[in-house]
Parts: sequence; structure tokens; C-alpha cells
Amino acid sequence: MNRLIALLIIYTFITDGFSQEPTSWRGPSRDGHYSETGLLKQWPAGGPEILWTFEELGQGHSSAIVDQGFVYTTGMSNDKGFLFKFDIKGKLVYKKAYGPEYTKSYYGSRGTPTIVGDKIYLLSGMGKLYCLNNESGDILWAKDLSIDFGGSVIQWGMNESPVIDGKVIYITPGGKKNNLVALNRHSGDLIWSSPGKGELAAYCTPLLFEHNGR
Repeated sequence: MNRLIALLIIYTFITDGFSQEPTSWRGPSRDGHYSETGLLKQWPAGGPEILWTFEELGQGHSSAIVDQGFVYTTGMSNDKGFLFKFDIKGKLVYKKAYGPEYTKSYYGSRGTPTIVGDKIYLLSGMGKLYCLNNESGDILWAKDLSIDFGGSVIQWGMNESPVIDGKVIYITPGGKKNNLVALNRHSGDLIWSSPGKGELAAYCTPLLFEHNGR
């Protein structure tokens, strides 16, 4: 299925440099709640005005995400995954290939990228975790969840939107040894891993929460 991205009405505060707060799927707490104010109380007749569209994303299931005045999403063409970056007016900044994507069922890219400052993190449907340079889209490091951590690509491919906390990125390869891993987000080096109960990965992104002061 070819995908269409349409930007409706977005008010964004642009600052100099890169923010170090993660911009991620479903907002800062990953619960669909946002702190923005001044929103429309009701949509105008006929719906919000469409400001721009882009019709060449290819196949995929990723959401679009907005950070520091830019829009990011992923798509698949000819079995290869691409990261797209647009400015707020819809001009394509870059389209960067990151590697093969999942083609066995529900073709296309999967999870929504996570952005922290000058780095972008995404997981392909083939189970490969990428860290890319925000400015250029070039790959800085990559980890294969199957090869590096003994995970396995499940029935409809892998799908997570990476979770970032400080210098740590959390991802779930699944499996008996490295069910959940914490990596240094700057280098990809392993900080710790947990076997959990040895389950396979699922279509569920980790969620951070505070428990008993920790």
C-alpha cells in the first residue's frame, strides 16, 4: 500500500540547536497526552486546512513525528527502508536508505523513529536497530537484534519505537538470554541485559515508569 503524508495544522516552537529531550511515538510519556496549549476546541467545517502532502513514501506503517520544525517518517521502496526528513513547509530535506525492510507479510517499514538532539533511532522490521545523524541522515551505528543479542524476527517482523532515557536506549530483542537490553545510545555498546522470562519479542514498545522511588 502506498502511503500519503498530509500535514494539517502544526504550531511548533523552533529553537537554535538540538533539543536533548526525546521526541517519540505518542508523546513524552508515550501515553498520547501532550502539554501543548491553545489548541482548537473544535475543527472548522470541512476539517483543518491541508497545508501540504507527499505521495512518494512507498510502503509502511510508521507514524510521522515532528521535532524542532522538521517532520520525520519512514517508508519502503524496492524492499529497502528509507528515512524521510521534511521541513515544516513540506520540502524534502533528505531521503536516506538504512537497509532492507520486512517483505513477508504486511510489507513495509514499521516503528516510528525516536529523535534526541542530533541523533535519530529506528528499528527496522528485520530487527536491525539504527542510530543516524539528524543533520545528514547517515548511519552512525547499527545493531542486529538477531545476530548481536540472539533475538528472532517474529511473524510480522519486528516493531518498536526505541525508548531513550539519558544516555541509554532500551530495546527488546526477545529470547532467553537478552530479552531486554540497555545500550549506550551514542555508541551502541551494551550496558546491561535481562533474560526476563525468555519470551519472544512482541509488538510492544517499552515504557518507563517510577516505582518505589526508582
